[in-house]
Amino acid sequence: MGDEVPFDLEQWLHRGAQAARRGDVVSARRIFCALSRLAPHERRVWIGLARVAETAAERDEALRRAENILPIETEIHPTLPPSLAVEGEGGVVELELPPRLAPAQQRTERQPHQRRLGWLLPAMLLLIAAGLLAMSLWQRQPATSLPSSQFPITNLPPTLAAIGPLPMPLPTEIVVMTPVVPAPSLPPPTPSPLPTLTPELHTRALGQLITYDQWQIGLLRREDVVMIDSELGAIRPAGRFLIALLAVSNEAPVERVLPTTLFAVEDEIGQRYTPLSDASRQYLDQFGRGLYGDLALEDAFGPQSGLRSVPVLFDLPANRAPVRLWAGDEGWLLR
Repeated sequence: MGDEVPFDLEQWLHRGAQAARRGDVVSARRIFCALSRLAPHERRVWIGLARVAETAAERDEALRRAENILPIETEIHPTLPPSLAVEGEGGVVELELPPRLAPAQQRTERQPHQRRLGWLLPAMLLLIAAGLLAMSLWQRQPATSLPSSQFPITNLPPTLAAIGPLPMPLPTEIVVMTPVVPAPSLPPPTPSPLPTLTPELHTRALGQLITYDQWQIGLLRREDVVMIDSELGAIRPAGRFLIALLAVSNEAPVERVLPTTLFAVEDEIGQRYTPLSDASRQYLDQFGRGLYGDLALEDAFGPQSGLRSVPVLFDLPANRAPVRLWAGDEGWLLR
């Protein structure tokens, strides 16, 4: 029969109850099913099995068995077979049980709520718990993230933090840190060489502000320009969207609106595209002001407003790559 270890009924009742409380019904049911064969006269075993029963018939049978057991204070020693089949993950396992003690031995050697059983039952239950733990850890492994590239092209609106009102214009070469935006790959390059574009003297570095008719306008980071291939709610592009989040301040002493022809995007062949009409307002109404921008391109700026974030939406053909964003006669390179 080999070495024997004590079978602690209270310990396995506690383990079954713990498994049921944390929602592991499978492990709890297997523990109580095994205990129902080892301690069929213990009412708590049948009550626990009823709580995790797989079917209504199994629950009713467990409750019936619990009702037929008289609540007594003394320990009951059931007549156990020489072996017991217990269902586990690997199939049915035969558990060897120790020989039943003689009546005299039962009176002198028994301990409260404890019987002796071979080592197979604890080992099998530990094996079941280890398998369930390994499966849980495997399901929680995070998916490997894909590498990002320089120019975002995504099917979701760019998650860009609002610039917010500032007491004065941003200084030259300012760097603003915001949460990283998912950055898909660059637009496909055109087979022909790029033509010579507008002279570089009209180009500003990212973070530098452009002054135009008492407006202060800035493109602070490359991540503030993204491209989206899908529609944005009711806004549907003919090709694909280019969304630029600009920092804009009205330095005039009166309330006014940005000129609709002030901004443009230039592609690799020198073609320019103006902003979509009313798209900036619809974009903020759909995705939220203060999170994706403070004011729409169509909104009025208060006098000496300080910098506000403004999303500007363009519709570019799918086979065109944006090269420069213009604000009046100056702009920023997008490559």
